[in-house]
Amino acid sequence: MSELVYLDYNATTPLAPEALDAMLPWMAEKPWNAASAHLGGRMASRAVETARGQVADLIGARDREIVFTSGSTEANNLAIKGSVLSHAGRRRILIAATEHKAVLETADALAVAGFKAELLPVGRDGLLDLDHYKDALADDVSLVSVMLANNETGVIQPIGEIAELAHRVGALVHTDATQAPGRIEVDVETLSVDLASISGHKFYGPKGVGALYVRRGVDLAPQQVGGGHEGGLRSGTINVPGVVGLGVASALAKDNLVEDADRSRSLIDVFLGHLERAIPGWEVTTGTARRLPNTINLRFAGADGEAVMVNAPSILMSTGSACTSRVPDASHVLQAMGLTQEEAYQCLRFSVGRGTTPHEMSVAAGCVASAVERVRALS
Repeated sequence: MSELVYLDYNATTPLAPEALDAMLPWMAEKPWNAASAHLGGRMASRAVETARGQVADLIGARDREIVFTSGSTEANNLAIKGSVLSHAGRRRILIAATEHKAVLETADALAVAGFKAELLPVGRDGLLDLDHYKDALADDVSLVSVMLANNETGVIQPIGEIAELAHRVGALVHTDATQAPGRIEVDVETLSVDLASISGHKFYGPKGVGALYVRRGVDLAPQQVGGGHEGGLRSGTINVPGVVGLGVASALAKDNLVEDADRSRSLIDVFLGHLERAIPGWEVTTGTARRLPNTINLRFAGADGEAVMVNAPSILMSTGSACTSRVPDASHVLQAMGLTQEEAYQCLRFSVGRGTTPHEMSVAAGCVASAVERVRALS
């Protein structure tokens, strides 16, 4: 097999060496519990609080507004269930149809408690249909949840406008911001959201650790009890090494934001330029909508995406979300955008990162083009 070209950074990123170096002492020489009263525990607690400040600084929050979790899935559960159950007088939840399953299924789970989750449609470019959204808003809406940047398409939603409209009727606003840190600027004050979820392994931090931003004054019902950790919102022994790594990754993401974004755009341009010269019959699924600088979702007419992947095994790309990519159904995100099931099956996502080179993009374009030609010839 040829050398692998990794173009699936939206699924996960490699751990930054600086984050690993910071984590190692807390795995071996300093195995202390941050809740312990002795000197070691206090040292661990200070390391956790330093990381809390680094995460807060990345997204423009206050330190005390950061709650550590195991990742965005847990953060989404805490944000949605916790906020809705704390404001049980309102029974409706509005969710964008293109949300991650961690949001969609959490909202669906609340149906057993008598809440009603309604899907908000998007346009062909993946952007929320604001007219429909405005019509759906009313004073019985408890929560609006719209992803800041889509994991499959990279489309960036106008969260500030969405939040302003929701707040007019007294609804809280949650955004799954998982894909955004380190790729675009994230400022929760500018976005005006009440809750935001992030996950470390999307921006060169460790897997299994993330955070939920909870705006000061927002009440949540804890979903995990048994000790009162994290201000009573998330009981359980703090993963000190993971949190430390998350903090360092957050600092790096902020420091490298402009450089990483500019480089990602250049890499995507190289890839698309080679494709244009190599093969016809493809399109950007989101058109001209603003998207993450590192992400492109393409439809290759007449070529099944899974078959293209089989014919280009050294190019590590994706047909959709890593959490659902092994499920045979076509992407719900692309179908919500108006693509037919057959068209959705013809789409592939490419996402680049710090380790990607222009040469790899050239190689990837050539391999993908050849694979598409083979699949089309066999169709």
